[in-house]
Amino acid sequence: MPHHAVTYHSLRPLGSRASLEIWPKHRAGVMLFYPGTMLSPVQYRPLLSALHEAGFGVAALHFTGHGRNSHWTGFTFDDLVQDGLAAEQWLRKRGHRAVAVCGHSQGGILAMAHAAASQKLVAAFPITGILPQSDRLMDLTIFRRWSNKKHEFAATLRFLARWLPRLPMPLQSYLSVRRIVAGARHIAYNRKQCRMSYPLGYLSSLLSASISEQMQCPLYFFSAVNDALFTPAGVQSTFEQLRAPQKKLVWLPGGGHLAAMNPALCRYMARHAAAACAGLGLPLHLEKTCRAQGGAAYGL
Repeated sequence: MPHHAVTYHSLRPLGSRASLEIWPKHRAGVMLFYPGTMLSPVQYRPLLSALHEAGFGVAALHFTGHGRNSHWTGFTFDDLVQDGLAAEQWLRKRGHRAVAVCGHSQGGILAMAHAAASQKLVAAFPITGILPQSDRLMDLTIFRRWSNKKHEFAATLRFLARWLPRLPMPLQSYLSVRRIVAGARHIAYNRKQCRMSYPLGYLSSLLSASISEQMQCPLYFFSAVNDALFTPAGVQSTFEQLRAPQKKLVWLPGGGHLAAMNPALCRYMARHAAAACAGLGLPLHLEKTCRAQGGAAYGL
């Protein structure tokens, strides 16, 4: 955790029901972080700590209906995108001119959506992701055999969601836990502030979502070579589709889909992001901090 006290701020004045977790860093640019599916910043303490140690101020999103916020609140994919845009607006109103975005898994998709929509970001650092309009989105689910019928599947889901928008869909009802945890090492994981399910209406909105392939800022795309969920072939295809002022694909040597929770890989990604952002003019402020819990002394 950082030496400075973490603070929390509601984004309701900006029309969002999300909140921000701020790890302050004086005179430094800010990394805005998007957590993954059903998760909160709590599960990403090693990564947030590594980013803070690397010189960033950190702003981590507790989305609408997630984390510290009421889990009874309904939301769509677009609501989560708007949460991030509201967070950027909140940061800029408080004098933070240099803002980059980072996100893991579903958060990586949202970080790309943000980078496609915002004209002022320094850079985007998705830790794996996919364009939601791609047929390959089905390959992430347990319905992979219907990957060539994504539009029909999405239409069926929209129909059901009109009648049962709040029907709870646990993670196991559409994703393989085995593929998620494959290759994971040296992670300290807890379920604090996690959601237990997503409403059917949200999954319908995700499956019907579309984001621009044109990023408005430099893109640095991280993914593990042994990610069994976002496979290397799928990541390579996504990366080739994306357009950006400059872009780079960085392969992580291990860690599986949960590489963003592996302390050694978190430090590697944070240092890579810091070097990239320093070259793009984002100010960093290095100071000694305490490492987050999670076996940070261990490697792969």
